[in-house]
Amino acid sequence: MDFELNDEQRMLADSLNRLLADRYDFEKRRKYMGGETGMEPAIWSAFAEMGLFALPFAEEDGGLGGSGVEVMIVGEAMGLALANEPWAEAMALAPSLLQAASPEQRTNIAEGIIAGEVLTTWAHVEPGMIDRDEGVATAEVGGRLSGTKTVVAFGAEADLLFVTAKDAGGALALYVVEKGAAGLEARPYKTQDGRRAAELTFDGTPAEKLSGGIAAAEAIALAEARGLAAAVAEGLGCMEKAIDLTVEYIKGREQFGRAIGSFQALQHIAAGAVVEKEQVRSMAMYASVMCDDPDPEARDLALSAAKIKMIDASRHVGQMAIQLHGGVGMTMEYAIGHYFKRLTMLEIAYGDRDYHMDRLCAAGGLAA
Repeated sequence: MDFELNDEQRMLADSLNRLLADRYDFEKRRKYMGGETGMEPAIWSAFAEMGLFALPFAEEDGGLGGSGVEVMIVGEAMGLALANEPWAEAMALAPSLLQAASPEQRTNIAEGIIAGEVLTTWAHVEPGMIDRDEGVATAEVGGRLSGTKTVVAFGAEADLLFVTAKDAGGALALYVVEKGAAGLEARPYKTQDGRRAAELTFDGTPAEKLSGGIAAAEAIALAEARGLAAAVAEGLGCMEKAIDLTVEYIKGREQFGRAIGSFQALQHIAAGAVVEKEQVRSMAMYASVMCDDPDPEARDLALSAAKIKMIDASRHVGQMAIQLHGGVGMTMEYAIGHYFKRLTMLEIAYGDRDYHMDRLCAAGGLAA
């Protein structure tokens, strides 16, 4: 398996990192998060102009026909910058869920996403749902949805909602609901890492069923896989930055007349964090390749292994960073605390450690 980036992929990484370095520092991020929508529209437009949202879509849908590797590159850059925008919803989830749609539905929706004009999200998790593969209670009757979804990223801000529900025959299906639709109530709030989320209630809400493509269950499983791979990549970027911030801090923080970064014990701690991060880099690349594997079982096991490694490493790196920063690492005035919070949220995205360990154990391990 080739883990080397080609020239075009390296150019993508360089261009996106330059854009984020110029327009997305820590103070600007705090300003964007405090805005009306919790994100910066100009940044979103810049992403679209770069062609980011076109990358995962097939050429027949107006996209560039990219792979999971390009999404991984974007995820790592977003993690480095701690970008707040719902990029994964546009690049990992929407293209996957639209596989259940007819060619006409897919083209119509993809056009707005690619242009950066339509903000999308996925309403899947429901109150009381412990594992993501549990059955949903939200149901459709006569083209209208009724039910409740929770922890929906940018649920109150999104222009278009992909909703998981049971169809009139009781089968799992996917629907799209437009912002402001009748019977749709959104109760927004902030998550631990400061991002926007909402609880959505559908009460006879008109919806359009996605049909004419692959089965809804297959599209949902694909979205889970690609979303998980994106989360691992973003976690990698967060860990990279957390280590950089920590090394910079201990080089400048003096104790006993010396920079604490000169103490060998602290150097060993930081070096251990780098080793953990590099292992996640390998697993992030592995996940990005395997998320499109034609064998669903092999794909899911590979992604579970990648998620477990990311969780273990993020705890190691995050706790190291807070420890070496000392008390200031716990304040919201320092960036490191925000990176730690984001890593904590990524731990539970698309299934926590117990969920993925159970999946691996049930299969007898990754190589079974």
